[in-house]
Amino acid sequence: MVCAFFNVNQFKKRIKWLRASHFVDELATDLRSDAEALLDLLDCCGRWDPANDAKLAALHKLLTKTHAGEKVLVFTQFADTVRYLSEQLQALGVDRLAGVTGGIDNPTQFAWRFSPKSNLHESNRNDPAFRSENELRVLIATDVLSEGQNLQDASVIVNYDLPWAIIRLIQRAGRVDRIGQRADRLCIIHEEEQSHEPQIICSLGLAPS
Repeated sequence: MVCAFFNVNQFKKRIKWLRASHFVDELATDLRSDAEALLDLLDCCGRWDPANDAKLAALHKLLTKTHAGEKVLVFTQFADTVRYLSEQLQALGVDRLAGVTGGIDNPTQFAWRFSPKSNLHESNRNDPAFRSENELRVLIATDVLSEGQNLQDASVIVNYDLPWAIIRLIQRAGRVDRIGQRADRLCIIHEEEQSHEPQIICSLGLAPS
């Protein structure tokens, strides 16, 4: 049986604990039964092998061939997915890449590193984030960066998964569809679960600014 162990302290901010008195005694039995069913499923499927991850391979191809050399903004709903993609893509040789989640103290620093031209002004020009050696080409983030950030140095967005609230897709696109965008077109891509190739769901021509 495959078992996974982790330090519960690393997830304190993501878990809200309730007193046991709020629950009926049968809940413990039901939870144990659910846990055993999940462990059986893991045992049946075996350990996850990134080498067999077609969706990861499609994203790697997009970053290294289809849009090689371009800035690419990748959104996902889940912090665990950000960490997984960041680790695997870096292992595959993708450089100038960073992952951002709500657990990071200052997400804006990564926005500045990814999109320095659209964020530089007198009050922050001496910040280390704007040094050329710190500039990012690929930024993988949860929706912590889908609002209130200028990321229009890029014109390619990848939705690695669909958010529950579809309005998030509009908010994500709004990070690059902003005043100061220099590209003639925006490319918005959705990676479908059933497809080995990313699907371009929207390619927007922009009016001259």
